Amino acid sequence: MNLAPLLHQYGYLLIFVVLFLEAVGIPAPSEITLVTAGVMAARGELSAPAAILVAAAGSTAGAMLSYLIGLRGGRKLILLYGRRFGVTAARLERVERFFTRYGMGAVIVGRILSGVRLLISYPAGFFEMPFGRFLVATVIGALAWPLLAVEAGRVLGSYWDQVVDAVIGTGPWILAGAVVLGLGYLVYRLSHRRPRAL
Repeated sequence: MNLAPLLHQYGYLLIFVVLFLEAVGIPAPSEITLVTAGVMAARGELSAPAAILVAAAGSTAGAMLSYLIGLRGGRKLILLYGRRFGVTAARLERVERFFTRYGMGAVIVGRILSGVRLLISYPAGFFEMPFGRFLVATVIGALAWPLLAVEAGRVLGSYWDQVVDAVIGTGPWILAGAVVLGLGYLVYRLSHRRPRAL
């Protein structure tokens, strides 16, 4: 996915929107957006500090919305519908104890990890993490992730086209290898499965 034309057209607004959507739980291409912004910064087409700050602002704004949703009604909804997915009050209490103990660290790390970024703010609201602590942790994580991704793009800089070509060239082989490994694991598990007792 080449986002450079869209970044040329919409600039920092696109960065803000992508990071905002991701923070409220809507899958969005934040990785490629930020790395592309870094590549463009290396070419003098964007400002790296501005891209990082705008990304952090979008991520923080989305996280605030997610936190409020979780705070206002998330716990009731989880207890009401969570039983269908194995979420019981006892399990929820265990998660709450973990989150109470490691809440700030969980939010900071969660804002950096791919996939976790989509959902980490909701449990902070569910478990009524103090807003001040949540805000501090969110801002730290929301700055750290764009900083890493934009700087990675800046380092790649002029080599970006070669990197993309290499990934495209080796991608099918990597996929084929993953499929073979997956099938091999499935065959192994099926062949070693214990027969059910009658």
